Amino acid sequence: MCKVSQKENKSNKNASQSLSIHLANNFTTDATCVGFDSIHGTDKPRSTVSHLEEEVARLEIELQRIKSQNNGVSVSESANVAVERLTTSLAVAIVEPGGISQKPGLPYLSSKPSRFLKTGKGVELPPGPITISSIPRQVVNTMLKHYCEIYRPQYPAIEESDLYDSCERVYNNHDPSDFDFFCVHISLAISTSTLMYKDEVRATTAACGFWATAVAHLGQVGLANAWERLQALQLLTHYGFLNPKDVDISRCAAAASRLCFQLGLHQELPHSAKIKLDSSTLNTRRRLLWHSYSMDCAFNTISCRPFLWPPSISPAKFPDCYLQPSPTLHVWTLRQIESEVTLTLYYPSLAPVEILTDTSLKEWIMRVHERLNKWHQVVHQSMNLTEKLEFHELHYQVQLLRLNRPSPRCPVPSMEMCKKALKASIDLIKEFSIIDRLGKLFYLWHAAYYLVESGVCLLASVLTGMECPDPALTHLQGEDIGILVRYIKTFPFLLRKISRRWPIIGCHTSALDVISLSVLEKVQSWAAGAMPSSSDLNSLKDKLNCYSRFSPFPTSTKKPPGEVDIETRENELIPVQEDDSVPMNFQNSTNLMSINPEFVDTQLPAEYNFPILPDLYGIDGGDALSWDFAGMNSEEIFAALLDGGESDLSQNPQSSLFDGS
Repeated sequence: MCKVSQKENKSNKNASQSLSIHLANNFTTDATCVGFDSIHGTDKPRSTVSHLEEEVARLEIELQRIKSQNNGVSVSESANVAVERLTTSLAVAIVEPGGISQKPGLPYLSSKPSRFLKTGKGVELPPGPITISSIPRQVVNTMLKHYCEIYRPQYPAIEESDLYDSCERVYNNHDPSDFDFFCVHISLAISTSTLMYKDEVRATTAACGFWATAVAHLGQVGLANAWERLQALQLLTHYGFLNPKDVDISRCAAAASRLCFQLGLHQELPHSAKIKLDSSTLNTRRRLLWHSYSMDCAFNTISCRPFLWPPSISPAKFPDCYLQPSPTLHVWTLRQIESEVTLTLYYPSLAPVEILTDTSLKEWIMRVHERLNKWHQVVHQSMNLTEKLEFHELHYQVQLLRLNRPSPRCPVPSMEMCKKALKASIDLIKEFSIIDRLGKLFYLWHAAYYLVESGVCLLASVLTGMECPDPALTHLQGEDIGILVRYIKTFPFLLRKISRRWPIIGCHTSALDVISLSVLEKVQSWAAGAMPSSSDLNSLKDKLNCYSRFSPFPTSTKKPPGEVDIETRENELIPVQEDDSVPMNFQNSTNLMSINPEFVDTQLPAEYNFPILPDLYGIDGGDALSWDFAGMNSEEIFAALLDGGESDLSQNPQSSLFDGS
């Protein structure tokens, strides 16, 4: 070994010296410096200018060739051909980017999610697809148990017994279907993603391996079975909440809803049809419908978009198989509150008429507060709900914020509402800090939108308070300046952590960091008795307005209900670039692989069409739970997942599986 190494080193040294002499001769004799073009098999000048000139000439020749081929073909015919070609590959847009985003200034996302991990020790490249047959069975069972006990109750796309049956067929190769492979491996990808509190790099690597295996089978899922297709769409949406750069959540969630309508799940079956079905089938129909409702609603309301299903779903019942208190039913109840809050306060022209006419706005807000408080109280009274709904505090605080911040329906909140909105903003950032310390900041979709909204509202609340000439008359009266300063600093830091795994929000993080520092300086000066100038405050307010679909600042211009111009702000966030008129959202392109077009090509019947608007932009300190994999040794888990089962578990399954570390 030593002789080989010495020989190689000597060879490399000689090659390096030869290259240096060659380059020196070129520079001294004005010779053209060339390099080998591996594509064409020839030497090419290393001059950038020469290279670009050649590329321009080549492209001009190619353009003339294409034009000559299209002679006699109308633009309309060419467009029809292009549309047909795009239609047949529509799902590629869901699981694999076709090219660089057409929105300027936005980063291109590679098809390898692991490339976006940042670590001082270097990125551990994914080993490729991971199949469960290469992993000790007890590890697979424990990972599925973790998924079924904690995350499936909130996202019940597949029955637990069906998932384990699929796992049995896949693991033992007993005639498994593509759906078996897909649902087992994407469930494991979801479960593994939550291991990031142990080791972010290796957890992401393992999740990528399971994801690659799942997607490899996705193209054959649901070709003849609409039920499998529906469950696959729901599983994709769940995975997308964790890894939004890998899944186009909007298309998956909407496609699942359309499929529910086409299957007739939105209406209860007549009695004559019910008596022909067993209770399990009836409950499956209801579960799939309300799970689609929950996920579609979550996608829209998290980004403060309106969510309104046709009134015809009202007769559909909840499944009667859940024991009370049920995490699943409790989540669905919250979704109904979230949708009502978003529609009533931010899209009053779309809200049901009875909400606007049955009671005054003040009474309605009080009533929703009571419903939210009751929902929150029920969680804390049940150990089952507290364990399963890990992030209930976040959902609760977000709705408190949206009830009390400025909105189109209530553009001038009362002093009490301003105080509640400020407190909710701080509490949200505080909860995210706790979640980050626990290593559970893995639902990136929720975290990014909620952090931006709470941070922007916190900064806006502070700026609004500093405008008042008499500090005693502002909602900031009595607030601890040190607390305000702390959380003004905290939310950009948390956004930066999210951007490591979702790079598209990086530009927004940098811009909000700059704004936060400016507001921080003004707050500290204001606390010392110096009043900031109106021009400085207005400049900061203008910048913050770019990061909120609905202005976070009170306004005296109150439009009548139903006359809110909801198209004035195309999106919640605008990229940091010279042309600041180009709107964008967090999810403009995805890193997905191929999916069958039938997954998203289902057309909604005309009677079910409803408004589609452009995209926009828990745990408290006392209840913080650090749920572990039944005490499983994480080092053994990662070794089993990433080393093909080459670990002590394969020799001694019981030795360290539940060692409590």
